Amino acid sequence: MKTDTFFLLMLLLPAALFAGSKTPPRSEVRAIWVTRFDYKSPTDVASIIVNCARAGFTDIFFQVRGNGTAFYPSRVEPWAFELSGRDTAQTGTNPGWNPLQLAASWAKRYRVRLHAYINVLPGWRGMTSPPRAAGQLWTAHPDWFMVDSTGARMRPTSEWYSFLNPAYPEVRNHLSQIAAELARYELAGLHLDYIRFPYDYKDVAGEVYKEASASEIKKHSEFSYDRRSVAAAQSRYGKRLSGKHWNAFRREAVSKVVEELSSVFKTRRGPQMTTSASVLADFETGYQKAFQDSRLWAKKRFVDWLVPMNYNASLFDSRLKKMTHSLGRSATGRQLVMGINCAGDPQEIRRQIEVSRRAGCRGYALFAYSHLFKDHRLTPKAQNVFQGVR
Repeated sequence: MKTDTFFLLMLLLPAALFAGSKTPPRSEVRAIWVTRFDYKSPTDVASIIVNCARAGFTDIFFQVRGNGTAFYPSRVEPWAFELSGRDTAQTGTNPGWNPLQLAASWAKRYRVRLHAYINVLPGWRGMTSPPRAAGQLWTAHPDWFMVDSTGARMRPTSEWYSFLNPAYPEVRNHLSQIAAELARYELAGLHLDYIRFPYDYKDVAGEVYKEASASEIKKHSEFSYDRRSVAAAQSRYGKRLSGKHWNAFRREAVSKVVEELSSVFKTRRGPQMTTSASVLADFETGYQKAFQDSRLWAKKRFVDWLVPMNYNASLFDSRLKKMTHSLGRSATGRQLVMGINCAGDPQEIRRQIEVSRRAGCRGYALFAYSHLFKDHRLTPKAQNVFQGVR
């Protein structure tokens, strides 16, 4: 702890100088995702905020919810075990510090906008269940999770989540309580991720259904066929429920979560706050398969920014063109913050930033901190990217 304290004091020296100056106004959003895997200690959080501010980022999407656990003291979800160890048995253990409060404090000092970033529908991940005493959703509310077309509850894998059912009012109320808790912090916004149906579960389902055939995997990868959801859809669209209406019901359920979370956060924090969402870069795939109606969210102002995860380099330009055409010039300039994957070549990253600018986007968001900083120092890749971007 002495080392951490010394390091924090050293960071305060440039912070004191910086806090006395005014950040020049910037119309371009330059955001970065910081995942929950990027920090374990107060020193990590301080380093992250300072590094991002010095690198010229205007906004930080700072993850504080991954899969039904919290990285801040919450009344509705237990502490994340990752802050206290590596074992899920430590779910609910208080680490003795508040990552979100600390991040908000450093962000204010360095005049960078901090957004609480949450995985919305994931409820648990991993092959080991949390302890019942923790009250985590997987054991406390197993009936809240999606159900596949065989009637089985969605099962998480070692690296993939089991999703909550957005059609349930109690699920939406629970998520709204999280938004209300986050609104108590001095934040610039709320950033939503995994706000969709898990259409891609088929790619990982083999880990838990080891002997299943391709057709069986398909059945285990279609959600949520629980009785309540089906009955609610039939009540709305009729007993002879068509595929079109069934998809519309699920799509509306996801959109309702987005609308409610945004409304709760802005009502409590202020209408000037920014709500944003990570969305699929192919809007049509999002609409048809993931039941993610990104264009509606932008049109209805459920979110202020759409942040498409445009991570396929070979499709980057064509998908960007489709997005800007679909949204129109005005909405592109106000609401489209292009998500760029920093796992690849730095020259390609720079090119994608410039292409996004020429397309008239509101800005860009880089994924993620861990690709640009190692041990909280700029990587050669990051130096290359930042030197080439003005």
